[in-house]
Amino acid sequence: MLNRKLFLLLITSLISNSLLANTLDCQELSIPIEFDPQGLPLVELNINDVTHKVLLDIGSSEGIHLPVTEIVKIPEVKYTGTSVKSSNIKGEVFDAKAFVISSLKINCATFTNMRGLELAPWAASIGEGNVDEAAEQIVIGRGFFKGKKITINYSDKTLIIKNSSNKVASSKPNNYAMPYRINKEGISIEMTSPNANYQMILDTGASNSIFVANKVSLKESLTTCDYNLGPNVKCEMYDSSLKVFGHDFQSSILLFPIDERFKMDGILGSDFFNNFIVEIDFLKKSIALTPINNKVEKEATDLQPTEQQNGKLKQAKLHITKLK
Repeated sequence: MLNRKLFLLLITSLISNSLLANTLDCQELSIPIEFDPQGLPLVELNINDVTHKVLLDIGSSEGIHLPVTEIVKIPEVKYTGTSVKSSNIKGEVFDAKAFVISSLKINCATFTNMRGLELAPWAASIGEGNVDEAAEQIVIGRGFFKGKKITINYSDKTLIIKNSSNKVASSKPNNYAMPYRINKEGISIEMTSPNANYQMILDTGASNSIFVANKVSLKESLTTCDYNLGPNVKCEMYDSSLKVFGHDFQSSILLFPIDERFKMDGILGSDFFNNFIVEIDFLKKSIALTPINNKVEKEATDLQPTEQQNGKLKQAKLHITKLK
């Protein structure tokens, strides 16, 4: 029997202020999505006439996270003299210097006063594996879309960015826009089981959904697993049906003892986005979900090991929380 071990790559999201972005000159951008080996969404952006593949991470409130090697190439960058201190799920603390870019051309849009952070060494591992592969990855967070409406469609592998209209209009009838909550953890929506209600954070930077272990109702039926989550960490999963905005959602959701600074009940990652087309209006703070009939299948987001993976699974980061 295959000895299953789980490798978690935690590319953590920082919580801070959002950028100030201008209206899109082209009114709408349709950008192809690719997936990295961990199943994370990458989009190709032309930044100041240089093409980059950047990580789409709506778990981060920042506009952009740039490696220092890229910051020095942008003369419009001005450091604010402040830094953001954050902690990942292991309780490790990071400092990232804040900056403002007075003017930055991205594809057909020009952004002014874009706020960002130096790319911190966010990666942390649980189990076995190497985390160096994402060390220099440019990241755009939800602040990048301030005042915009976006559609994240893993099925069609497309990210659409529009100027916000009066409401989010779902691509299928009877799927109405619902309000979401925003807090220092990120965009929060409610997910329900027959036994409890859970406040979950939307996070494209997480390759699988996660429950905070001690916040799952004792009435829930859990299954045991044998992934290597680290010393003294019991491996359990929730794999029963759940409801989100009235839609069914079922996945193998891992329980993990996330650092106590994280206040929500869990994170909805790539397995969630594989099940729904997600439309978010950042101006109206509304969200609409359209169920996907043909789920996106990717080894990197499946919690079932394969021979090709040699019993080692990869999962992207969980989250990071800003410290006071």
